Amino acid sequence: MMKYPQVYTVKEFERVISQVPELLDLQGYIEPKYDGSNITVFDGVFRTRNLNPLPQQFINGLHSALGGRLAVLKKLSHKYQVFLELGGYRNAPAGYSEGWEDKWDYRVFDMAVGSTFIKPEKVEEICRENGLKFVGFRVLRVEDAFREWRKILQNYDKVEGFVLKIFPDQELLRRIRNHRQYNTVLAKFKHEYTGVKVKPVKEKKKKEKKTVEEEKEMMPVSEIMGAINKAHLELGDNIFDKKKAMPLIFKKVKEEAEKHGYAIPKASTLFRMYQNYIEKLK
Repeated sequence: MMKYPQVYTVKEFERVISQVPELLDLQGYIEPKYDGSNITVFDGVFRTRNLNPLPQQFINGLHSALGGRLAVLKKLSHKYQVFLELGGYRNAPAGYSEGWEDKWDYRVFDMAVGSTFIKPEKVEEICRENGLKFVGFRVLRVEDAFREWRKILQNYDKVEGFVLKIFPDQELLRRIRNHRQYNTVLAKFKHEYTGVKVKPVKEKKKKEKKTVEEEKEMMPVSEIMGAINKAHLELGDNIFDKKKAMPLIFKKVKEEAEKHGYAIPKASTLFRMYQNYIEKLK
């Protein structure tokens, strides 16, 4: 069983392209990025993205979203590791609930055998044969997707954005420094990336007795809400206890901010967003 990898942001993907420009000539798959929780199921057991046990609230959400298809999905998971976005009007952390059709809903977006992701055409076929909802995809040359991603985003106004999936050969993958996405290259393009604000973050560096001021992007709201949702998946009902929730939320947000080079939000901002998240659960 594998943990779903971190997906490159636009800036991180730019770095990857600069290392391996040949990726631009490949075929890419564009899939809508639904707003919800990344859930995986393998050998009949549902887990969070970090492979922790799934809290009861989300188990109930799975039952509501899948109904009679839940048994089908469990059976399928003995052959494939299945990844799905569990969302709906009750679980859209970043606020993009229009893409869903009910209080609890889902979309399968990936399947894997061992540590190898299956291409979208095959995933779509498996989902169709088993009556499961699949995110859908379109095929585009990577260079076209990369150059026109802002324009492409306009077609995905009811969801967070889109994900670009590439399946390069091993020779190209080995040239990407610190690459940990198995047999794929995954990049996300979100609406917030079209107008990310920047604020100065003072970091003192001892170099010739000068203070160097670096600028870091403010962390997108959807990324913060996604981190809060990850904390929820670990805490379960304890998410309503702010004394237990806030330390973990701060940890999750800090990890995401440092991972992608964002400025860490103020505690007051995180608490306000935590309150907004809790209000949506009521």
